Amino acid sequence: MATALKLTLALVLIGSLLLAYLAPPPARAVDLRVRGAMVAIGLLCYGIAALALVSGSVVAGVLALTVASELVCAAGWLGRGDSPGTDEDEGGGGGGGGGRGPKPPPLDWDWDAFEASFRRYARDRDRQPI
Repeated sequence: MATALKLTLALVLIGSLLLAYLAPPPARAVDLRVRGAMVAIGLLCYGIAALALVSGSVVAGVLALTVASELVCAAGWLGRGDSPGTDEDEGGGGGGGGGRGPKPPPLDWDWDAFEASFRRYARDRDRQPI
């Protein structure tokens, strides 16, 4: 096997591992059955790679190992879409139910209407004595 091909495959595998563990999780959760199928096919490819390497077919074994590793990395990254959000304060206290938090307001927010409403509120609210 050529050295350039070995280096390319190594870079692809290292890049996949880094993306699977360090990239932000996907925006939507992927069904467990899809991820399970990806892992099962990956494990099957690991078995095929072992048989190919034992029989002396290096190129087929390396390709099967690459496919298996990519599938397992992708399934791991897709599995991160289910994980609940973390607390930003890291204080360890405080309840709350994790989750992803509220949706951001739409981009076409009417700031003039908001300011007018806020001024009305500030003017008409009940003021508490100090």
